[in-house]
Amino acid sequence: MGWTTRVAPFLDGVRVLDVTGALAGPYCTMILSDLGAEVIKIEPVDGDGMRRRKMGPDRRSLPFDLIHRDKGSLGVDLKSPGGRQIVIDLARRSDILVENFSVGAMSRMGLGYEDLRAECPDLVYCSISGFGQFGPMRDAKGIDLIAQAYGGLMSVTGTDDGRLAKAGFPLSDLGSGMWAAIGVLAALLRARAGGGGSYVDIALADTVAAWSLWEVADHVATGEVPGPLGTAHRLAAPYQAFGCGDGQTLVIGAVDRSWPRLCSVLGIDLSGDERFATEYERFRHRKELADILQERFITAPRDHWMAALRDAGVPCGPVNTIDAVVADPQFRVRGIFPKDPQRHGEPVIVNTPVVADGAPRARGGAPRLGESAPALLAELGYSAEDIQQLVDAGVIAGTDAYEDAGTK
Repeated sequence: MGWTTRVAPFLDGVRVLDVTGALAGPYCTMILSDLGAEVIKIEPVDGDGMRRRKMGPDRRSLPFDLIHRDKGSLGVDLKSPGGRQIVIDLARRSDILVENFSVGAMSRMGLGYEDLRAECPDLVYCSISGFGQFGPMRDAKGIDLIAQAYGGLMSVTGTDDGRLAKAGFPLSDLGSGMWAAIGVLAALLRARAGGGGSYVDIALADTVAAWSLWEVADHVATGEVPGPLGTAHRLAAPYQAFGCGDGQTLVIGAVDRSWPRLCSVLGIDLSGDERFATEYERFRHRKELADILQERFITAPRDHWMAALRDAGVPCGPVNTIDAVVADPQFRVRGIFPKDPQRHGEPVIVNTPVVADGAPRARGGAPRLGESAPALLAELGYSAEDIQQLVDAGVIAGTDAYEDAGTK
């Protein structure tokens, strides 16, 4: 089953103003775009800073490309009266506005939720910040690293001897973008039902703290403070990574009914050992159990064990490096890394993992800076002469003058 939709996209007819930078906000609007919304990126007249993070031999701004595919672009000086008015006029014709400036910055420019509410009573307005719009940490700077630490994730991530680590992916940014998308879509349903617009407040720190379900349960039940467990599970064993005889690594989750099957595959009999008699006892003695299992896994290559475990119905999988992930046939057939036909054909798009009729997902590349200006401003009633005057005054970015800041 392919991922090209044959029906109208889920968000067909929905317009989103993307007044964001960095990752969390653009990731939210990328999801909305992949679901079919029209997303207009409002960026500075000299271009979003991510455009200048050029990488590789062809000096492409890959980070910008990946997060802004399929969006329009309008470079605007938000601090100028003319630029501010353009955003207000576009907001009147939009369903959703997403911003991730520092707390209060949009209001200081006259573009906050309360500023737009009278003009746009049905607008869903979403703010993404480090710690949210209220609370004692409201004005503190918040980035992914700080959110992972503040929300407790870093305290339980790392090796079981207590050495901490940051999650390899920027989870608070990506997770906050997802929560923002969920929030604005729920608010949009209410708005479409006649309930009016909403203000959605998303915080990176909240996102991380809200994922602490197992750790909070562990703490409340035992009174102990959870720490890092390496690749082990908080509540079950064996559920972790093991090295194999060829230097490769696999992970297993042999709990409940899979436990005797694992023992059979490994050729070990632990039925008489009281330390491993129940799932809870196996969890309590997970370190001793891991040592026993590791002695067996090291005797054969990873593919040998994976084939045997899968045949026996034991959940298992390889620890893939990123190059292996991009080349993996499962992800290829699922359309997770489609080719980019507008560029040089390499798999440089990372798709939204929603596979359904109505979810078209990634379709094209990122916009050149200001490329949507003529059409959008004409829609608002500006003449070609008006548009050129705005370009000359530095209120908006031109479609040709900033080619170097755009994608090629």
